[in-house]
Amino acid sequence: MNYQLPEYRFLIVLGAGITGSTVLLASPVWYLNIALLFLVSGVLVLTRNRPDRGFYLVCSGEPLVVACGIMNLWVGLFAVCMLAGIVCGTLGILASRGDLELFALFCGSSFLFALVIQVSNHVLLPLLALGITTAIILAARSVRTYQFRKQCTGA
Repeated sequence: MNYQLPEYRFLIVLGAGITGSTVLLASPVWYLNIALLFLVSGVLVLTRNRPDRGFYLVCSGEPLVVACGIMNLWVGLFAVCMLAGIVCGTLGILASRGDLELFALFCGSSFLFALVIQVSNHVLLPLLALGITTAIILAARSVRTYQFRKQCTGA
């Protein structure tokens, strides 16, 4: 049986979404989104055996995300979620049902954050809230990692 890898499923959805939104929104720089989509596709195929494949995908996908975000906030959010799915699929992070639930939680929270930005008409306060939340999460993860290392070393 020929099993399709998860990153290619996300790439197909990304391609369909970018093509559809480019046609529907009639962007004057429509060719840029399509060209950057081909760039991401090429990097996905050409770095098949590279150990740092995720890094290359993030670096090649960010110009696509920025171009889509300039076209429309929601298309940019869609591109971010699909790029995250491609990278997680290549790194093997989306192996279990719990991983898929966490990925869906990421996409849902990103949607809510984008909705707050759309409603507030400016970015400063939501950006500060995101920065503070990220700092709290990173601090909690750092403390947990320290506790885990301390427990494992027997100190």
